[in-house]
Amino acid sequence: MSADSNTALPYFQRLQLQFSAHIRDPQNTVYAPEGEQPIESRRLIAYQELFFNNIESFFTQIFPVCSDILGKERWLEVLREYMVKHDAHTPLFHELGQEFLQFLDAEFEAQAGDSPFLLELAHYEWVELALSVSPELDFEGGDKISAAQLDWNQSYQLSPVAWPLAYEWPVHRLSSNYQPKQKPEEASTLLVYRYLDQGDAVDSIPQEKIEFIELAPLLHQFLMALESAPIAKEAFEAVAKPYSIPEEQLQTFAEQTLHELVSLNILRPTC
Repeated sequence: MSADSNTALPYFQRLQLQFSAHIRDPQNTVYAPEGEQPIESRRLIAYQELFFNNIESFFTQIFPVCSDILGKERWLEVLREYMVKHDAHTPLFHELGQEFLQFLDAEFEAQAGDSPFLLELAHYEWVELALSVSPELDFEGGDKISAAQLDWNQSYQLSPVAWPLAYEWPVHRLSSNYQPKQKPEEASTLLVYRYLDQGDAVDSIPQEKIEFIELAPLLHQFLMALESAPIAKEAFEAVAKPYSIPEEQLQTFAEQTLHELVSLNILRPTC
């Protein structure tokens, strides 16, 4: 918001904007409105620490590997840069992770020692939260489908809570002890899905859980092609064409894959 537009606001809103600017960047922004009694430094510091500590706690929970790889000092610098630069638009706390991704993508100024995979790693870590709060429903509760009922001449639907993912970096393996300097030749292809865990005990309360699966590139391509293919056979043939796989072998692989994914409620026949 420009300075000219600020002057048109009611006085209390101008105070709020000045106060929030100081909370975001206390080292470079003074809170000293004209005609008002100054606030004691210790009180301002209490607000500064409250806001920053909340952001740090929440983002460190969502992005623990990012935090670990960057180290405490650099992680705090990145969070301060986020607070100073990024204008978040969501009122929902659980959507702040997506705001942080937007910051890393468009506003973040990487330093010489920062990892080149930071954005991809942050996205991989954010996905778990995003899927856990997604309002989409899985396929639980439908009729159980036997292996004999599966046919690659059918069409199949991917669960709305099963998300194929592809990254240039091996994000699922990154840690403070493993940080490759060069991108691998082959992308890392994954599937994250949400499911209802019934538990082992008779009186167990079902709980939703998130699971990640590492996919072969061919299987990832199949899942991406499946939605637009009239039948599963066409999706498999399209992605397998460069590999010249015999049809009988491809069909065996396809039907085994379909059975496994249907049993996990990741796929289901549409007819």
